[in-house]
Amino acid sequence: MITLGSVTDLRPEHAGRVVLVGSHGGHATGEYALAFAIASLMCHDAGIGLEEAGVEGLTVLANQSVPAIAIDYRSARIGDAQDMLARGRVSRANAPAVALGIFPGSRAADAAALLSDRAGQATALSGATGDAIFRRRECSLGPGRRLVFLDSASSITPFDNGAIIVTGSHGGLPAGAADRAIKARPLIAIFNDAGVGIDTAGIARLPVLDRQGVAAACVKAASARIGDARSTYETGIVSFANEKALALGAQPGTRIRHLIGSLTGIAADQFPTWDT
Repeated sequence: MITLGSVTDLRPEHAGRVVLVGSHGGHATGEYALAFAIASLMCHDAGIGLEEAGVEGLTVLANQSVPAIAIDYRSARIGDAQDMLARGRVSRANAPAVALGIFPGSRAADAAALLSDRAGQATALSGATGDAIFRRRECSLGPGRRLVFLDSASSITPFDNGAIIVTGSHGGLPAGAADRAIKARPLIAIFNDAGVGIDTAGIARLPVLDRQGVAAACVKAASARIGDARSTYETGIVSFANEKALALGAQPGTRIRHLIGSLTGIAADQFPTWDT
């Protein structure tokens, strides 16, 4: 079995392997896993969240007969594959996983042992790439007013310095590594709190970014679909913010569209729509 901090750490050599990732189990996670032809997937349920987006990827994988399970956010830290394996309990299992004897409440370690029977059974590559699966969209609201929307924070680059970054990613630390918190110095970065979960892992990125001088906030998992930057932008409501973000007005209860409006001086109803 392979353990990875993020599904975006998958590589071609992982084809046919049982893979445990610290990522949420959203739709794009399922598609990304299929693109690398893994045998089965263990991921995090990210608090389930709005429209059960945190486990939507399990259905994506079930449609290709790939077993997949999600680890309960109350049992293990999101982003931390080793903790998920050591302490995790299954919250959801798709039909192929259930057929192997895995059910809600099962220990992650026991589930991993059962999934090992699938090792070597790869699904045909879908041909999709990370760029196609995790969307990126930019929007200019005038000089020095650039919004960047990313389904995955892994798509952030140093060219995003100074931007307002809205992501679909969880607010935890991939692999628990501070150097993976962010790859730019934006004006502010927005994440999903993934239900917060055990050890407040779903918002662990916020204090790290504070120390790095980056304003960051999370939206409630119940207010926006995790893995979907558009949803973060359109319906997200701030649940937690670090000190630098609080100083910018990212108070809990604030809608992300209103926060962006206050940062740019442009009324939320004057923003371009997502599709323009």
